[in-house]
Parts: sequence; structure tokens; C-alpha cells
Amino acid sequence: MQDKTLEALKEISEVFKFELWLRFYFIEQQDDKLRINLDPQVLEKMGNEYDHLAELASALNNIDLNPVVCQQAIVKHITTQFDGKKYEMGYVPKILDHAAFKAELELFNTWAHLHEEQLEKTILSFDKWKELYDEWKRSENAQKMEMSLSMQNAQQSTGASSSKTN
Repeated sequence: MQDKTLEALKEISEVFKFELWLRFYFIEQQDDKLRINLDPQVLEKMGNEYDHLAELASALNNIDLNPVVCQQAIVKHITTQFDGKKYEMGYVPKILDHAAFKAELELFNTWAHLHEEQLEKTILSFDKWKELYDEWKRSENAQKMEMSLSMQNAQQSTGASSSKTN
């Protein structure tokens, strides 16, 4: 895989991972609504630590959340940060459809689910999450899982594109 594609996969998947981390630690239920309520000081600290990802935190802060709202905020953030700026126009959607990208997100979500009990014990920084995930990802079981997910996603992509041409 090209260096540019690997870099884009890493950078774009990080946005999705950050959003999961935000929801994992900072989501609250108020009445029947789910919200992330971050103090200005916390947002400022995130800005110092996580650069553009803090803008996503700000976009999701103090609004009613649901999967559609979160997805729209992520797509808007990715488009604003990368499409036509860091990468040529139209490159980001290709990454979002890439089998390796989908496998990476599925693997990260699986890791978070498998380690939920440990992760809930204390609020860990996003950097710590990435460190723990990368460590787990080097394990034999995680590598097998990643290979399987990549193959499934590649087959689904191939099936989807071949059915489009029929």
C-alpha cells in the first residue's frame, strides 16, 4: 500500500477513534437526550493535546447526539480538515471506502468492546487509548482478526463493485 494511502488511513481513522473515545468517557444522559458536556478548560486542553481533533469535540459539545448527528460531524470534520487540503479533492471518500480503513475501524471498535471494563476504571487520555490499542494490535489474535476483517471487507467491496457493473 502506498505511503500516502497509509497516512490517510491513519489520519482519517484517528478522527473516528477520537469520536468513540469522546463518547466513551464524556457522554451523559440528560432527560431522554445524550450529550457531551465539556467545560471550556477541557476543550482548551484538548486543543493543546489533540490539535484539529479538539474541533470535533467542540462540534459535538452541548448538542443532542444520535448516530446520524455524530456521523455528520465526523464527515464534516474530515472533509474540512483533509479533502482538498491535505489530500486532493475526492481522495477522502476513496479512503472511507477502502477495505483496510473499514477493517481498522472494526478492529478498534472490537478492541474497545473487549477492553471496556478496563477502560472504564479511569479516564484515560486518547493518546493512552492509541498506545494500548497499538500494543493489543500487535498480538497474534488481533492480527488474525485484522486479516479476517480486511479480507471480508475486500470481498464485500469487490462484490459491491461487480454488482454495480451488472
